Amino acid sequence: MVKTKHTGLSQDGFTLIESMIAILISSIVAIAVGTIVVTSQKYFTDGSKQVQLQRDYGLIAEFLAGDIRSGTANSSYIYTDSSTASTGPAVNGGRCLKVGLSATEKQLFFQGGKDFVIVTPSGTKTRLVTGVIDTLWFYYDNGPDSNRYVNFDLAMSRDDQTISTKHRYFFRN
Repeated sequence: MVKTKHTGLSQDGFTLIESMIAILISSIVAIAVGTIVVTSQKYFTDGSKQVQLQRDYGLIAEFLAGDIRSGTANSSYIYTDSSTASTGPAVNGGRCLKVGLSATEKQLFFQGGKDFVIVTPSGTKTRLVTGVIDTLWFYYDNGPDSNRYVNFDLAMSRDDQTISTKHRYFFRN
């Protein structure tokens, strides 16, 4: 019979190999969870930017459509830019639209840098949407029904999100 010597050390616990495998599996799980969190945050941020850009676009389109439809063709003019809106001359295409709402009231819309700017009939200047306008271009078009149309091209961007559209509205007369 072979006698073994008992050293009093417990054989309970993990071996070095088992510990290394546990650390490896924990690391893989942590990296996967971190990747999911970072990716989710990126998609949330991108989605928020797109929603903000669409909100800004809708606001601009609503203002322009409403005032063009309320305006009169014979007292609405397009100018090269806002600096020529008071002195003229009116042109067929430009960055500034003056809409005649009545005989005395005119509302001005234009691109100021990367901002969408409105000047109310009382002279109040408001930068309605800031930092996202790439292109705002107005131009006239006479339709087959003898109505006078105002077209506008609008391109907006924020970071890597973009919206680019063309619109056509007619005056009430």
